[in-house]
Amino acid sequence: MRRVGWLWLVLAVWSGTILLWSPPAWAIPAFARRYGVTCSTCHSAWPALNATGWSFKMSGYRRLNGRDLEPTMKDIELAMQALSIPAIPPLAVTASAGFDSQEIRRRASDGTRANQTGSSLDMNAVELFVAAPFGRHLSTFLEFPMFETKAPANDRPTGPGDANSTEREFRRDIQFETESPTFEKGKLLWNSLLPETMAPVDSLNILGGVDELPFGFSPEGRRLSARPYLIYRRRALDLLSPTTIDNLLTGTGEEDRFFRFGEPQIQVALNGVLVPLGVLTDLAKPEAFVLEYHLGIANGSNVNADANTEKDFFGRLAIHWWGQTLGVFGYKSPDTYDDASRDDGSIGININASGIFAGAQRRNSLSSVGPDLTLSLEPWDVPLWLEMQALFNRESDPTGFKKSFSWWGGFSQLNWKIVKPVILYGRYDWIRGNRFDDTGDGGVTGPVRPREWAAVGGIQWYVLENFKLLTEYSRHEFRNNLSTPTSQKINENFFTVRASLGF
Repeated sequence: MRRVGWLWLVLAVWSGTILLWSPPAWAIPAFARRYGVTCSTCHSAWPALNATGWSFKMSGYRRLNGRDLEPTMKDIELAMQALSIPAIPPLAVTASAGFDSQEIRRRASDGTRANQTGSSLDMNAVELFVAAPFGRHLSTFLEFPMFETKAPANDRPTGPGDANSTEREFRRDIQFETESPTFEKGKLLWNSLLPETMAPVDSLNILGGVDELPFGFSPEGRRLSARPYLIYRRRALDLLSPTTIDNLLTGTGEEDRFFRFGEPQIQVALNGVLVPLGVLTDLAKPEAFVLEYHLGIANGSNVNADANTEKDFFGRLAIHWWGQTLGVFGYKSPDTYDDASRDDGSIGININASGIFAGAQRRNSLSSVGPDLTLSLEPWDVPLWLEMQALFNRESDPTGFKKSFSWWGGFSQLNWKIVKPVILYGRYDWIRGNRFDDTGDGGVTGPVRPREWAAVGGIQWYVLENFKLLTEYSRHEFRNNLSTPTSQKINENFFTVRASLGF
């Protein structure tokens, strides 16, 4: 497996080196086709957005740095020009394929071990996008994943439950998972709710539908790295449960309803862009002082209908100035579980005797808050920038035995364009949890004090603006030193070489 991995790495470096010196042939996907601009107008490194791309998104895909854009072909006007249909079909397709290799090593609390390895040539993802403005105010964004292959436990294995999974089945080769999903995101946006005589353009907008939460950095596929951020994927059960979630919740679809920051949420939100000391068209000036805000409610059950009738609240406020961004994100959920999950996973009812919940219908509230920061030298023509996020989380009663659990974590990612078509990046993710033990109150969870980190490094060659080669390696570890007689531990290595195309 390792020899094959090295072979792919050598081939990728060789092919990338040759293509770097080939003349550019910039291709133009959906929005660029509509407005006659290049992809690099909005993307510092596709699919990550730059400041111009951020302003374009906030405008409902109709303005660049506050200035109206005219499509290359005039739209078809309807309803006395209140609505319009794009003359150019607003479709785009992205595809990613390559070689993936994964190694997982587990050590249980009783000292037993299990090692797994796996590798595969994969069609990692094929996605269809429909996105466009439909008049002066209304716009939409729809995402349809049509095919996906991913490593098992794509969120990376973690927690006592995964560490204790040393049975025979976890000593076999890893089987990569393939699925054919049909829907990921779908949102409608109405920009400029108030008349321009009352409020500036894009200062008050409304969003409704299924979308990712408004973090400073995309928790889903719009991130630069192939591997997800740890802090957006973890919840208390992942870090604490002595039973894997798949075995804990045996009801149909229950695990999918458990809230994760990294999953798109059904939501309704207000957002906007304000330039207190200028006008919207000043967005192109680095020295412009800009405020961004988001405020909304969500079901808190990912893309599923609300299962517990409790609505979650979230918000983000950010300042943009001289190419730098400082924001703060907050989230509040009155209850992250539903009654069926608490019953199904309870100690007294679970037929596999692997439950961890008390069986009482006690709420488990979640509070989360944290800053995000982007430090960039790009305003001074140095293509180097640092991205940082931190989150502080508290769940009031994750197992139902009146014991709270707090944990915090985040990431720092440094990006450097060594030449225009090539970007290097490195990231460090970390999570630290407080001590948790409900065994003295009749529970089965603990003692646990979770520690987790991941280091990610990668290089991407943009052969064309919409075609890239990617090589990435990550090293990940989970540890619980409070388990006896042996500390629980998981080590994971992941390596990938991929080619990605958007058109």
